[in-house]
Amino acid sequence: MTSTECLASCDCLQAPRLFTEHIQCALDQVKGETNWKAEIGDFNAGVFWTKQDSILDLLQKEVNKLSVSYSSKPFPKCKDAEKLFDGGTKCVLALVSSIYHLPLQQGQMLFGRWHRFYIVLLTTLLRCSETLWNSDTQSVAQSTGAIWELCSAVNNMPKDNKSSLVEKQKQVLELVNDALFELEEVTKTCPNESSEESSSQYDHSILIAGIGLVKTAKILLHKSLKSIQVNGHSETAQQVTDADTLGDVIDKTSETVDDFAVSLYSPVSVVEVRRTFKPLANHLSSLLAVFRESHFCTEQDVQWTTLLENAISHNDNKVSALVT
Repeated sequence: MTSTECLASCDCLQAPRLFTEHIQCALDQVKGETNWKAEIGDFNAGVFWTKQDSILDLLQKEVNKLSVSYSSKPFPKCKDAEKLFDGGTKCVLALVSSIYHLPLQQGQMLFGRWHRFYIVLLTTLLRCSETLWNSDTQSVAQSTGAIWELCSAVNNMPKDNKSSLVEKQKQVLELVNDALFELEEVTKTCPNESSEESSSQYDHSILIAGIGLVKTAKILLHKSLKSIQVNGHSETAQQVTDADTLGDVIDKTSETVDDFAVSLYSPVSVVEVRRTFKPLANHLSSLLAVFRESHFCTEQDVQWTTLLENAISHNDNKVSALVT
């Protein structure tokens, strides 16, 4: 390659490098921004989400063009490359602009969910752009596929605060189910009540009582989730706030359950059980109270919420009697 050809080759990488810089700038801006709009008076959810879908569809197309153009040599000439990356740059700018049109008044959970998505998308797009100007043809297809996967996942993402709460609660319920399953597996390896080892019997009694408290957590999450799905709305400021308030409590549920569950593994740590069972019982009581105060709770929920209130107290007392 002559010096002229080498220079031309370097210049042809200027467009993808600039594209990478634009993405990095956008990513830094989104990560560091704190001055989000609390309210947008003329916000129209239908228009916003339709525009969002259009931007992401266009982004997929532009990334696909780039992927095809840089999947094998020879790479596009300078002017062609500039035109290609100009479309991608416009998509990035449109994406960042759209972030500022989702106001916090639509819900902290909804906003946070999409904010995290934008960061992941821009980070993945950044990696994709780097494979282009680094001439890493083997990685181009993989990174393009990652962009497509993210954009396609948008169809299942929440578009209102109630849906954000449902998504979060399903995730937490799954984690609590896993913790409960593991504890029930432990019971299969524990000695039965006819065992001659009194210490093992004692551990087994604590484990069974502890499982009762974790089961109560599972039932509370399951029953309240069904009510949220049936009764929940995101049309008024109070309904949006209800979801955010309940979501904040649910956020802490998995960690509280896990802290307690770990103390029940053999050999049972009585000190840790004593430290963690009361916070879990108190947390479940708080979760139940917040649910009852929300619009998600209706007259149809009175019976099971009362039963669960008693169940929390009953299982709390059972564990307490064994370790205090």
